[in-house]
Amino acid sequence: MTQTTWQITVPPVAFGPGSLQQLTEIIVNAGYSKPMLVTDPGVNQLPSTESLKQQLSQAFSQLTVYHDVKGNPTRTNVDTGITQYRQAGCDCLVALGGGSAIDVAKGISLTAHNSNDLWDFCFFEDEESLPEPIGADFFVPLVIIPTTAGTGSELSGSSCVITDEAQQRKRVAYHPAHFPFAIIDDPELLLGLPASLTAWTGMDALTHALEAYCAPDFQPACDGIALEAISLCHDYLAKSVADGSDLKAREKVMAASSIAAIAFTSKGLGAVHSLAHAIGAMFDTHHGLANAVLLPYVLKFNAPAVDNKLCRLARLLDLPDASAQGVVEWVAALNDSLRIPASLQALDISQAALDDIAALAMRDTEHHTNPRTMSEQDFRSILTCAYNGAL
Repeated sequence: MTQTTWQITVPPVAFGPGSLQQLTEIIVNAGYSKPMLVTDPGVNQLPSTESLKQQLSQAFSQLTVYHDVKGNPTRTNVDTGITQYRQAGCDCLVALGGGSAIDVAKGISLTAHNSNDLWDFCFFEDEESLPEPIGADFFVPLVIIPTTAGTGSELSGSSCVITDEAQQRKRVAYHPAHFPFAIIDDPELLLGLPASLTAWTGMDALTHALEAYCAPDFQPACDGIALEAISLCHDYLAKSVADGSDLKAREKVMAASSIAAIAFTSKGLGAVHSLAHAIGAMFDTHHGLANAVLLPYVLKFNAPAVDNKLCRLARLLDLPDASAQGVVEWVAALNDSLRIPASLQALDISQAALDDIAALAMRDTEHHTNPRTMSEQDFRSILTCAYNGAL
């Protein structure tokens, strides 16, 4: 059996309805006094965000707000945030939002206190050249507060997916020594989110859990975590999408999202994410939506390599067909129930772009932990099936 290293790091998590009220106390107890709030334009206008800004303004003499963040965040978003952080003389970051705002905050956190370039932290591209942290303040202290249940970014370490405009592709910056010093998971922030966004982000969480579970390394703790995340999505995702006021359902999906990140941070992801990263970089497609459309097709491709695992999952979920094909059919049916399209054509992705998507996916590092070794032709075959809706 191949040797593996097991390492699961979970920063302190304040979880549950109303936990957002702990933010000021958390920052004060950590010794910081000049926070910069990083969010996106939409979240910045929400009443809950206004209340949070008032809470912080009353507690601290200085509050800086940065909200220039795209749905698929770019290097420019990170650089602009670094400039604002330094000019304001801040001493910590509070990330509030979905994966986009959290990823930008992580990029700022990785670089604003040191002289390294963001791409120096592309650990998965070249771990030998990773900067060595020097001093206690090498990274900017970071608190993460997700407002969607899907990305799990709060518990994926410093990993952040940022578009490199110069290369027109998404890249992952990460340092294994960097984590937020606190996380707040408050499901009340999810109440009233649109059904489509709830579905897309929820399928992102399910994709994380399924890809981590299918990743080949033997890490039974992470497999157990991934299975629980899948089970929570099975039981509560459709309920969460159907009723935006169902706090219990949204709490369970938020839990699934967070713990799925623990699993994929240790075990890795797979071909779904490499393809979704390429599509996001080329077409600015919502990441969770791209994942959802691609997931059944990649599962079917991978099934021969993970048949035993998928059969076990089918039995756990008590699916009518306790086979790998039964899992594929369950995911496809779940997509359909959530009004997620069954083909790439419905996402306005042109057939002429499939070769370029396959080539870009091949350059992405996430497929390195796919259960089947990928070639560019494999990606092209999956894309052809997904484009035609031929499952």
